[in-house]
Amino acid sequence: MNFLQYKTQKENTSTNLNIFDNVVPYDVRYFTWGCCIQTPFKLGWSDTKETEKYDMNAYSSLETSDLIYAGISPYFEKCINETEWFTNKKLSTIILNLVRPDDVYYIHSHPGKQVLLYYMNLDWKDGWYGETLFYDPCDFDKIIFTSTYKPGRIILFDGNIPHAIRPQSIKAPKYRFSLSLFFE
Repeated sequence: MNFLQYKTQKENTSTNLNIFDNVVPYDVRYFTWGCCIQTPFKLGWSDTKETEKYDMNAYSSLETSDLIYAGISPYFEKCINETEWFTNKKLSTIILNLVRPDDVYYIHSHPGKQVLLYYMNLDWKDGWYGETLFYDPCDFDKIIFTSTYKPGRIILFDGNIPHAIRPQSIKAPKYRFSLSLFFE
C-alpha cells in the first residue's frame, strides 16, 4: 500500500489518496472480469457539465449485489477499513467505465464524495497508457499524482481531487475497464 498526502500551495489542506496493489487474488479478479465483459453498456456518462465538451462515454450502472456476486466486496471493504480518512460509508453509485482509445476525458471531480477506483483489466503493458491523472485543486496545470493502469489496483481518493482518465494507446486492448464506487 502506498499513501499520498499532498498540501496545496494556496490552501493548507491535505489531499488524501491511497493505493492498494495485489489485494485481490487472481481468481477473484478473473471472475470479476468475466462478469464485467458480460455487462450491458450504454452511452451517456459524462465527466463534465460543460455542454461544449460533452462526449458520449460507455458505462454501466451496477448494484451492490453485483459486487457481492463477483466476490470482490470483501477486498474493497478491507481497503476502506484500513484507510483512516475514508469516513464516508454510504455507497451511493457504482459505475463500470468502458474506455476506448479514441475517447476524450476531461478534468473533473466528485464534490463531497469519496471514491474507490478499481482497474479491472487482467493484463496491461508499458506503453499502453490508460493512467489516471490527479491534479492540484488550485492549479490544473500541475499533476500531483499519476497512477499507472496496473491490473487489480485499488485507489481510494477524496472526490474533491480533480482527476482525469488518459485513454489507452491504439496498441492496447480495445477496452480499458475501471470500476468506480462513490461514497457519501
